[in-house]
Amino acid sequence: MTRIKKQDLCEVHIVKTVCNMCTNHCGINAYVQGGKVVNVDGMPEHPLHRLCVKPGAIPEMVHHRDRITDPLKKENGKFKKISWEEAFEFIADKLTHIKNKYGPQSVDIHTGNPFIATQTEKVIRRFADLYGTPNYTSGGGVCFIAKGIGSGLTVGGLIAPYVAEGSKCMVIWGKNPAETFASEIDVINDNLLKGSKLIVIDPRRTSLAKRADLYAQVRPGTDCALALGLLHIIIKEGLYDKDFVEKWTVGFDKLVEQVKDFTPKNVEKITWVPSKTIRDIARMYATVKPACTSLGVSMDHSSNGIQAIRAISTMCAITGNLEVEGGSMLSNPGLMQKNLRLVDKVVKKKAVGDEYPVFSKFSRETHVIPLIDAMVSGNPYPIKGFLCAGCNPAVTWPNQNKFKKGVKNLDLLVVVDIFMTPTAKMAHIVLPGTTALEREDLRDAYHTHENISLFVKTNKAVEPVGNSMTDWKIWAELAKRMGYKKYFPWKSTRELMAELLEPTALSLEQLEENPGGIVYMENACQRYLKNGFNTPSKKVEIYSEELERLGYDPIPTFHEPLESPFSRPDLAEKYPLVFTTGARSRAYTHSEYRNIRKLRRLRPDPLVDIHVETAKSLGIQNADMVTVESPKGRIKIKANVTEDIHPNVVCIQMGWKQANANVLTDDERRDPISGYPEFRAGMCRVYK
Repeated sequence: MTRIKKQDLCEVHIVKTVCNMCTNHCGINAYVQGGKVVNVDGMPEHPLHRLCVKPGAIPEMVHHRDRITDPLKKENGKFKKISWEEAFEFIADKLTHIKNKYGPQSVDIHTGNPFIATQTEKVIRRFADLYGTPNYTSGGGVCFIAKGIGSGLTVGGLIAPYVAEGSKCMVIWGKNPAETFASEIDVINDNLLKGSKLIVIDPRRTSLAKRADLYAQVRPGTDCALALGLLHIIIKEGLYDKDFVEKWTVGFDKLVEQVKDFTPKNVEKITWVPSKTIRDIARMYATVKPACTSLGVSMDHSSNGIQAIRAISTMCAITGNLEVEGGSMLSNPGLMQKNLRLVDKVVKKKAVGDEYPVFSKFSRETHVIPLIDAMVSGNPYPIKGFLCAGCNPAVTWPNQNKFKKGVKNLDLLVVVDIFMTPTAKMAHIVLPGTTALEREDLRDAYHTHENISLFVKTNKAVEPVGNSMTDWKIWAELAKRMGYKKYFPWKSTRELMAELLEPTALSLEQLEENPGGIVYMENACQRYLKNGFNTPSKKVEIYSEELERLGYDPIPTFHEPLESPFSRPDLAEKYPLVFTTGARSRAYTHSEYRNIRKLRRLRPDPLVDIHVETAKSLGIQNADMVTVESPKGRIKIKANVTEDIHPNVVCIQMGWKQANANVLTDDERRDPISGYPEFRAGMCRVYK
């Protein structure tokens, strides 16, 4: 006799909401039965509803047996359950002690990817202001903001990192949308069916590269040189829009001089891309119009990242492929919600990382990487408290051995998360947050990869598990224990949302009537014809006086990676291979979801890609456990022997706590403008 489970007798109902398993935030239908999420599929009302594999694992994640369901406090090296009141009291006492002894600047508050551009982030920033610390950081300190800096300095805004519908020539540069963005692959495939050309530039021969008309297997960290080489051909052969250049650019004459030496022959020596391929890419991109570029975050992660992005932005502009239908579009500015900041409460102390003024200007936050220095050295002042919401820096930040040393100097480490991550294991207090299906959020899709100005209210599908607390409320409740009650008056999420929406033309009722979201701004072509570009000169600034004033190269300039066979021949004898980290898998986002069985089956082990001939010379066979060693550390990892990587390069997947690629990376090799670390170009050796 088959037993019927109680929930099987319950009616199934659908909650329309948004996936938060990656940064694309696609629309989903969550099927709920008996108080549990039992299935997920795409929500047709939302413009992005073609789902990847990750949303299918939402039921397992939400109801995972390893969820943190109570506040935890570490005593004698072990965690024990405590009440919320005990947790808030402990944290408030510690924060008060740190503030009195060292000053509020000695605490950093960090927001991770799940809460970027949500009301939780806005509440956290208000808390940081009231406490008085100038040190607020986010995942933007190592990801994505550099792209906005590079294109912003050049063309006055973020060039949408996404393939446009109707593009006749698509350049996928340092990105693998087949693994990361299912919706972009749909656009790419549709364009290809209509005859579009495809160019892929990547150290790895990805599945998309194998379909490309032209493929450039560029040496990691030399993308700027390649871009300058493309500009050399475009300028030399007169393949640029002369009318646009004359009317709308500053510094073109200096660019002409800058690229003279970047001949295909010279660029081949630097980048390892054949001269013929460089010529073919330049000619195809400049003549098959409209053309667009889709850049991955790998472009950001080199010591020459900003200059590479500036060079590519310049190429978009001078070829007439900027702000045209099917070309590279500037992202819209986003919907202006109510500002919850209280900056007048912040202590008059310089933030850590003020040596990166351009980053601070564009991000309005503290830089993550110098924070690690301050944790270890106490300069410019000691960092004694670190409050971390929805982030796992013990895996995702560079130079892990240094980070762990810095954590030992903290008087207080608080982590808000749903699982016991490696970072949470290091904490004094761990607080149980919620998944996206256990809370409501306001989501603005302007900053995502599709360049859609879409505003969505997400909906709660199930109640938080155990004693978990809605994430913005955690900070509001802690604030009340700190004496800030009057600044956190909201009694419910809806009340907070309504206040945030006050400056907009939208209401909660409108958003709830349109579960797929409301498009609040249409994309428009050639907006610069009316108001110019959002730069000091109102033109495309190939030559940036702002960068010159700050002591940086004012025109896109290539510098050899700080650690390479050419810049460090002394290291090359011991570490002959170039390594790049950060390769993504469709199963995971950053360091998340390795504990989800449905996804782990898709990519069960961390891998290092190594070329067939290189592996043979080292006596390595496929699936062998090997050691990868850099000047910073070593890891054990399984070898993936392949012909799809350059013989002098190895590629290591990121995000694994075992075989953590960031044991190998260096936080001190940074882009001088963005401060981003050189995740994508280092030196190593591999052995059994």
